[in-house]
Amino acid sequence: MKKNSLTSIRLGLMKTENFRKAFMSLGILMLFLISATVSVAYAADKIVTGTVSDESNQSLAGVSVVIKGTTIGVATDPKGSYKITIPTSISNPVLTFSFIGYSSTEVVVGSKSTIDVKLAEDVATLADVVVVGYGTQKVKDLTGSVGIVKIADAQKTATYDVAKMLQGQVAGVTVQSSGEPGGFTNIKIRGISTFGNNSPLFVIDGVPVDSPYDFNPGDIESMQVLKDASAGAIYGSRAATGVVIITTKKGAEGPLKVSYNGYAGVNNIARRWDLMDRVGYQKVVSAAEVNAGLGIAPGNNPSSPLFINNVDTDWQKEVLQRGTITDHNLNFSGGNKTLRSNVSFGYFGQTPTVSGPQKYDRITLNSNVMGEKGHFKFGGKVALSKGIKVGTEETREHAVFGGPVTSMLTAIPTMPVYDDKRLGGFGGSDNNTQRAITLNVVGMNSLLKGKDIRNRMLANIWGEYEIIKNLKYKLNLSQDRLDYVYEYFEPEYDLGFYYLTPNAIYQQNRGDNVTSLIENTLNYNFEVGKNKIDLLGGYTYQQTDISFSNGRVYGLTLPYIKTLSSPVKETGSRNVTGGLELATMESYLARANYNYDDKFLLTANFRRDGSSKFSPLLRYGDFYSVAGAVNLHNIIKLPEAISSIKLRGGIGELGNQNIPSYKYDTYINAFGGYVFGGSLSSGASRTQVVDPSIKWESKRTSNIAVDVNMFNQKLGFTVEYFDNTAYDILADIQIPYSVGATNTAITTNAASVKNNGIELQANYRHKEGAFKYEISGNIHTLKNKVLELGGQNTPIYGAASITEVGSEVGQLYGYKTAGIFQSADEVKNHAQQLNAAPGD
Repeated sequence: MKKNSLTSIRLGLMKTENFRKAFMSLGILMLFLISATVSVAYAADKIVTGTVSDESNQSLAGVSVVIKGTTIGVATDPKGSYKITIPTSISNPVLTFSFIGYSSTEVVVGSKSTIDVKLAEDVATLADVVVVGYGTQKVKDLTGSVGIVKIADAQKTATYDVAKMLQGQVAGVTVQSSGEPGGFTNIKIRGISTFGNNSPLFVIDGVPVDSPYDFNPGDIESMQVLKDASAGAIYGSRAATGVVIITTKKGAEGPLKVSYNGYAGVNNIARRWDLMDRVGYQKVVSAAEVNAGLGIAPGNNPSSPLFINNVDTDWQKEVLQRGTITDHNLNFSGGNKTLRSNVSFGYFGQTPTVSGPQKYDRITLNSNVMGEKGHFKFGGKVALSKGIKVGTEETREHAVFGGPVTSMLTAIPTMPVYDDKRLGGFGGSDNNTQRAITLNVVGMNSLLKGKDIRNRMLANIWGEYEIIKNLKYKLNLSQDRLDYVYEYFEPEYDLGFYYLTPNAIYQQNRGDNVTSLIENTLNYNFEVGKNKIDLLGGYTYQQTDISFSNGRVYGLTLPYIKTLSSPVKETGSRNVTGGLELATMESYLARANYNYDDKFLLTANFRRDGSSKFSPLLRYGDFYSVAGAVNLHNIIKLPEAISSIKLRGGIGELGNQNIPSYKYDTYINAFGGYVFGGSLSSGASRTQVVDPSIKWESKRTSNIAVDVNMFNQKLGFTVEYFDNTAYDILADIQIPYSVGATNTAITTNAASVKNNGIELQANYRHKEGAFKYEISGNIHTLKNKVLELGGQNTPIYGAASITEVGSEVGQLYGYKTAGIFQSADEVKNHAQQLNAAPGD
């Protein structure tokens, strides 16, 4: 448009014709611009389609197809097909194809409207980088003994407990559980390191926790077991029993993904014992009574009017039943580089394989968020759980010999399951008729009620800032809170001879445990020529606040009201106790990793812990480790069949401060008055004798190992020898009564135990076209020996077990049978035996 035309438009208010012409010209120009814009937008809204398959041309469903640098993306359908629209605002678009277990691929779109992609399998992707204490490390750079759990295999175990997933997964780790719904799991890593709690320390998303019992196994993304000092010394005073590091699922870049997985099943007792029926039982017991010179019990004597011939109870049939188990998990994940999140909901339910109201139900929520902006990274999580366990209980009034399973197997078949004439409605034995102390397990499990409610929250928030290149500061704040309520109720009942309770009992325990933690760490890594160095330093402070109250009401009256304020009989009682506990720990930590040309590796760890559980003069302990490795495949030429060989070994010292608080301090009786000159004088006295100098339980570890991979990584195995000695173990040493204390033993650092063994772990993977498989297994040996018990090395006795110097901890023992007495003279001339007679 010429200059005079523009002028005429500005002056067109006074010239109508010129204004009309200018308006028409402007309208034509706007229509042209709109048309051009629509044309450009239409051209840019490009639709790209295609398929994704693996190297054997098998379609891959669920592959993430994302426009790089955006949150726009889709997932392939069951046939491996996808369709994605690229908006006009994106120039030079690039599609990213990613799938777990396969190498990610990027493709420039350009002028292509159809893009077919083949993803290469990457078996090392998931295990290439593992989480270690306060950081990550490549598998090839590990010098310590780290067991890597294959989560896909571990999650095939139908269980409520994260700890139970370790069963059979890592060499050197043993797992035992009762099978009871909601029952706790017992874990040992490389043997026994203490006479107390041998469970390892669990670290979930960087937060140390005592037990992962309340958390959902379905939320786990990775799990590693730190077995030696080289791997675990960074956790110092809490690593003597091993460390299990758990990382939960995080949000991935891409569009919102919603997934569900779950299962339902039944539990059954596959094998049952062959036990005698009524006839067989009566014959055997009658013969025993006759041989002992006793009269036959009336209930077993056919000539007695009290003879029992109308009851023949199969207690295994009555007690054992089919249990159910179910697990449901719903997951939401997505986001971009700046902010991404993962939220999951879970429900687990299980009923038992024994009769009664026992069951376990748990609901969980786990949410993770993380992101980054420039040099700043941040993240946080909140995990919530509510578990309700209705458990099998044992009477508080009578000893139950061996528990419900033993009681089931020893229950006599002449005792009925139900009896309306007895208080409670269940059958029992009679002292005169059957002469047997035997428990009706069905009645006990039905009458006694135990309920445990646990509410737990694990939360943390962290931020990491890169101060200068490769120098990063990280602040981590966390809190682990557990609130619990336990209730127990035992009514009046009559379950026969010995198991008769004339007083009802109600018990309630409440409490909360809150552990707060602040961690400050600095990490710096750099390279100088062929030298790679990674340095870590940090300061942490942890505080645990415990409060509890325990109440018990004895002798409740009918109708039963299950509260601590319920009315009681004149002979009843009511008591309430409670307490507060505070424990703190201050720590300084450091680690250095050195790598020379991927040939020689060296790791050094140091941690200094101070714990309030020990006296001020003995409050701090130092823990360390040094480990090295040599990658022989990078130094010498190996046969073509051998892909890699690594030799590694290490030594170090770990600690254990997992003991009750105030163990070093004594108790004072504030009402310890004494009579002087005929009058009572007030005073106080010490009631117990303690050792004020108790300190850390410690463990020295040493190990040597070889890691071998062959045939292009298809076959891999590790052989490792370890030798550990735990010393300064807390044990109870007997003290004479003349000391005048209420305790007969003093707890002090007195014992030591040695563990050594060999671990072998192997796996083989192969792929032939669309068919692929993997075989893995592990085995380990363990030799345990008690070196000393302190004092006069007096053996420690348990239920059919003994711990003594030179033997294993908790070794089972019994008496050997010398023979059968043939005559009264043999009995007389033999060592004294209670009521022995010929035939015994």
